Amino acid sequence: MIQYKSINHQQASLAEREEYFRQLQIEEVGPQVFLQTCNRMELYYGDGDVPDEVARHLFRVVCGLESAIVGERAVQGQVKEAYLTAQKTQKLPTGLHKLFESALQVGKRVRTETQISHGAVSHSLAAIEIIEQEQVNLQNARITIIGVNKLTEEIIKFLQNKKARLVFLANRTEEKARRMAKPFSIDIFRLEDKHNFLKDTDILISATSAPDAIIHPKDLAPGRPLLAIDLAFPRDIDPAVADMPHVKLYNLHDVELKVKENISVREDEVQKAEQMIEEAIAELHETLERRKRYKKAIRVTARSSRLSQLQVKEVFGRFPDTPYRLITRLSYGDKHKKISLLNGEAPDDMFTRELDLALLTGKADIAIHSAKDLPEKLHPELEVIALYEAFDKTDSLVSRNHIPLAELPEGSTIGTSSPLRRAELLQVRPDLKIVGIRGCIEDRVEQVRSGKVDAAIVATCALKRLSMEHEITEILPFTTHPMQGRLAITALKGREDLKAIFSKESIL
Repeated sequence: MIQYKSINHQQASLAEREEYFRQLQIEEVGPQVFLQTCNRMELYYGDGDVPDEVARHLFRVVCGLESAIVGERAVQGQVKEAYLTAQKTQKLPTGLHKLFESALQVGKRVRTETQISHGAVSHSLAAIEIIEQEQVNLQNARITIIGVNKLTEEIIKFLQNKKARLVFLANRTEEKARRMAKPFSIDIFRLEDKHNFLKDTDILISATSAPDAIIHPKDLAPGRPLLAIDLAFPRDIDPAVADMPHVKLYNLHDVELKVKENISVREDEVQKAEQMIEEAIAELHETLERRKRYKKAIRVTARSSRLSQLQVKEVFGRFPDTPYRLITRLSYGDKHKKISLLNGEAPDDMFTRELDLALLTGKADIAIHSAKDLPEKLHPELEVIALYEAFDKTDSLVSRNHIPLAELPEGSTIGTSSPLRRAELLQVRPDLKIVGIRGCIEDRVEQVRSGKVDAAIVATCALKRLSMEHEITEILPFTTHPMQGRLAITALKGREDLKAIFSKESIL
């Protein structure tokens, strides 16, 4: 049976949760999902049935009904991250898988179909409002941000939108700070140099994942006015800083009080969300019961590349109790590697034709594809029964000696199979030579290493699935295909038995 343990802002103060966090030792309970946010720590574990109270609690958490700021959006991403992290490190049982998949679905539905998040303010925006409340001149103030994460990135964006000119980023790891600072053209500091940069700082905002305080009274210049905002849990800034003359300190609790002043959640919207949660609980039980009854091995067809086979494993990692048998096939595109995708010579179904045929002739039950390989129009007897969200939609540059795009010598050759990527590359580097490149991911990387091309553009998720992240020179800021990184399942129309297994997990 699935169980959970929880400690949150309603049960314990910020200081008590910090102490609990320091002493917490997760018991040997087998496969588990551990969720930690600013306001809660929760452990989900066990196997088998999912009690209503467990599902209801997690669904309320992901919908923001249990948050200090009702309806806040960040918790959905935090639950998703906790679930994906657990997936990567453990083999989660079916009950846990489906519990978290259902939670993420109901969270998305509640925020789409209700106004529960209407007017809800993020911690980052609340920090900006506090600065404005203190009547600080943002255009002239020296502002130091400590920490590299989505929260601090949002704060930098807000500050620059407010015309702040003197924004600096500090972090323990200099390279991470440099990567985040580059798009904003701001300077960085090493955290170990805090004595130097804090003496000139007017506004300090800190949001790291450090286990203990990183800023103490001795780090600050005596008598210098400072507005400090601590958005970290556990706290980054020693509370004793607030006792210093001319220093004003806001912590996470203060920020959340500020947010609460700005929002009002309508009771009928909460009731709508609670009704959706009850419907999701019923659907969860129905799906789990169906799976118990389905024991026949599913015949799966996919392309024969190692990446395709890993994608099959990734899909069935969501359904660990569903048996399957894999049948691989060479696609038309795999057989005819001289066809240029870059010049528009390829037929629309070049990567799906053989897999479609296996479904149409009854030799396979489902086909698993990279979603961007699907033709614009499927065969009239086939349909997409599931589409899974991408864990990374970006493109990466793979180059010899890891030379970044901006530093490649004039006339360098870059391989890609995408006309869109070619256009974007030539927009920033018209001096480069763009050539078509074909083959599996390993072959494309080898063409770079062997000198056939100087660099290649490769989907980041493909490199990650193949455990080839070390080949990445840099992540490119280009527009990618809307289906980049997503996995799709196709089947004959009318296979409701297969839809019952796979579609509940998808984003269709």
